Amino acid sequence: MTGKKPISVYAVIALLCVPLVIDIVRDGQVERLKGAIEMVEMPTLSYESLRSGHYTDSLNDYLKGNFALKGVAIKTRNQLDYSLFGLTHARSVEIGKDGYLFEQNYIKAALGLDTLSAADAAEKVALFESLSEASETEFFVTLVPGKASYFPHLLPEGYEQSDSSRFNRSYKIWLELVQESKVLNLVDLWGEFIDVEGVFPKNGIHWCEWVQVDALNILNDSIARVTGMQPAKFEIESEYYSTKMEGTDQDIESGLNLWQDIADLETKYYKSHWEDAEGFNKPKVLIIGDSYAWGIVNRGVLRHSYDMGEFWYYDNVVHGPAYLDTENFGKKPEEVHAMTTHEELANTLSLFDAVVLLSTDANLFRFPFGFGETIVQAEEAEEAEEAEELAD
Repeated sequence: MTGKKPISVYAVIALLCVPLVIDIVRDGQVERLKGAIEMVEMPTLSYESLRSGHYTDSLNDYLKGNFALKGVAIKTRNQLDYSLFGLTHARSVEIGKDGYLFEQNYIKAALGLDTLSAADAAEKVALFESLSEASETEFFVTLVPGKASYFPHLLPEGYEQSDSSRFNRSYKIWLELVQESKVLNLVDLWGEFIDVEGVFPKNGIHWCEWVQVDALNILNDSIARVTGMQPAKFEIESEYYSTKMEGTDQDIESGLNLWQDIADLETKYYKSHWEDAEGFNKPKVLIIGDSYAWGIVNRGVLRHSYDMGEFWYYDNVVHGPAYLDTENFGKKPEEVHAMTTHEELANTLSLFDAVVLLSTDANLFRFPFGFGETIVQAEEAEEAEEAEELAD
């Protein structure tokens, strides 16, 4: 016996030390991940955290979540599961027929499996009507199609629904209620695009980039017709087709964090520009909506199409050109506009010429995301408390 260890032992030890060496010589991950990735902060060392053991536990969590080859390991696992077993590790993502990617909320909406009740929707419509009348502002309820409603024949196995009367149930409830309203204005983009070819990409969840352009022009036509004002629209110079996706047209695929580039179908795109709005009487518009409004907002609609409009994303954070680089950017609407009562909310809405409430069908069960409801509920609770105190 020579006492020498086999070379293979040293090779294994060297391999195990690779992540440590990379961590030392390089700050950050080798391979960045996309999507909803929870980052763990480096814990702060203190006597109390060390004594209690909190620091060592937190440091362990940090090292597990931030080692240099984490991205490589996760993408390798994801690729193997996707290629070999047809599995994904992105939250709520499902693989449908022909490899089409879906999210579960859209499937539930298409099959009528979400939790919206007609009574709840009727209460929300009544709230819209009261706010529109109190503020003397036109409300435009804008219904947007979802990918599963558009591709029901491509849904994953196991989602077949025998009760066809429930198909697109939430959309039908909202459609009927708004159509019957004598106060609200309906913009039915769901009905407008559901039978149009190429509205959704194979590997994305949002409507295609070109559809956003057409949808905005349809919405602006409705605003102009009702208000008599003139929002600027997109002028389409030309259209082209490409298998290289732009914007959000492969956003689900990006969130899967794979090594492989999934093949995309040829998709239409526009080359467009804003029409010359000099001399236009542009309306001041408030948009309240889900992520389907982001594509429109990101194109500069609040500045170019409207008179310094605002976007309340999920009625939770305020965006708009007037708030860029200010302390109010991204704050809650109640904070930005100092609203605590129904009257104050109505006064804020009166500053706008139009309020656009927009939702895809997957979010109709929680639409309008608390808009108006939070303040009304707080007022009702306060009134009940005052009544109780008087009774005592």
